[in-house]
Amino acid sequence: MELLAQQARFTVIKEIIRIPLIMNISHNIVITRPLKDVAAYLSDIANDSVWQEDVLKSAVTSQGPLGKGTSGYEIRSVLGFPMRTEWIVTLYEPEKRLLFASTNSAVPYEGSMEFEPVEGGTRLRYRFSTKAEGIAGLLDPLMEFFFGFRFRANLENLKTILEKSRPGA
Repeated sequence: MELLAQQARFTVIKEIIRIPLIMNISHNIVITRPLKDVAAYLSDIANDSVWQEDVLKSAVTSQGPLGKGTSGYEIRSVLGFPMRTEWIVTLYEPEKRLLFASTNSAVPYEGSMEFEPVEGGTRLRYRFSTKAEGIAGLLDPLMEFFFGFRFRANLENLKTILEKSRPGA
């Protein structure tokens, strides 16, 4: 009887760990630069390691200009450990939006950058979501806080870089 109770508890725990947890991060920032400048900077994948402190390296692996189907990778420091992810652009509308999704990652993700002209500059909407299972899923609330903090810091860094690079600044 005790063995059956233990097996039942184990089955329940195993099922709880399998429940996928979704992390959604969304931030908006206004950068006092023309939309074309902001979009051009963010469309150059080589800049990812400049404005994102935790990106160690990023590169495009496909041929041709940036567009739907463009693929690449990044190596990001996650809690001090290098993590390589591969991604693909799923939608690209120049100077409007860029959607991307992981193709090979420990935790699958998707995200978007949307550009909107506003008085005095550009509003950037950056969204990122993951679906984690197992131990990573159980750590989701902690990871959402950590990554939310990192994304805000990275966007503030982006704003600083772009606003300081203005002619005459």
